[in-house]
Amino acid sequence: MNDQENSEPGTLIEMDGTLNVRDIGGWPTASGGTVNRGVLFRSDRLSTLSDADLGRFDGLGVRTVIDLRYEKEVSEDPSRLWSAVEHHVEIPMGGGAADQKSFIDRVFAGEMDEISDEWVGEMYIEMLTEHAGDFGTAVASAIDNSPSLFHCTAGKDRTGLFAMLVLETAGVSREDILTDFNLSNVYRAEKRMAALAPTFAAKGLDIEKFRPALGAPRPAMEMAFAFLDREHGGPISYLEQVAGIGADGTGAIRALLT
Repeated sequence: MNDQENSEPGTLIEMDGTLNVRDIGGWPTASGGTVNRGVLFRSDRLSTLSDADLGRFDGLGVRTVIDLRYEKEVSEDPSRLWSAVEHHVEIPMGGGAADQKSFIDRVFAGEMDEISDEWVGEMYIEMLTEHAGDFGTAVASAIDNSPSLFHCTAGKDRTGLFAMLVLETAGVSREDILTDFNLSNVYRAEKRMAALAPTFAAKGLDIEKFRPALGAPRPAMEMAFAFLDREHGGPISYLEQVAGIGADGTGAIRALLT
C-alpha cells in the first residue's frame, strides 16, 4: 500500500470485503502542510474481510480498531481483525439511519415514507449531542495508539462525524472536509443503492426517496457544522470543552496528523 503515499487525498484503498476504506491523510492544511498519511484510517464494516484483506491491513500497520457501532450491530455482524491489531475499542453510538440494517427494516415495515437531508442532519446533531463523551473517547483512543482505524457500518455517518472533527482540528478546510465526506457516496452509497434498488422496487418503494439516509448528504454535514459553530464555538471547542479532551487533546491531534 505504499502507493497511497503519492495518491490523491481520499483515494480508495481497495479491499475484497469493504467498500469505503481510506487514509484520511493527504489533505492540505491551513498552515501550508498536509495531513500525515499512514496514521489514521476510516472504513465501513469489517465483518466480510477476506484473508487477503487481513494481510492488506497488516501491511498498513493498523494496530488499533475503533468500532463506533452499537451493541446489536456488533453482535449481529462481528468484525474480522488482522494480526497486527493490539487494541479493539468498542464505543457504541446509534440512532436514526446509523444502523443501516435496522433502518432498512423499518422502511420495509412501512414506518417511513421518505427521508430528507434535514432528517439526516438532525440525526447528526443528535449524535453529537448525545455522544459527545464517546467522540472524545474515540479521538483519544486514536491519538494514543496509532496507526488507528475508525469505522461504523457504512463508514459515512458516525465515521463521517469523527473524520470531520479531527480534520477540522488538523486545519483542513471545510470544503475539503465536505469533499472527503462526499466520497462515501462515490465509493459506497451508489453501489449499495444499486444493489438494494430491486428489493425496494419489489416492495413498491422508490429508493430515491430514501437516498439521504442511504448516502452522505452534504446539507446534513453542513447542518452539523452550523450546530457546532452556533452552540459550541466550532468543532475544536466542542472536542475540548464538550467531548472532554481539552486543549492538550486537540494539540495531540495536530501533532499526530500534521
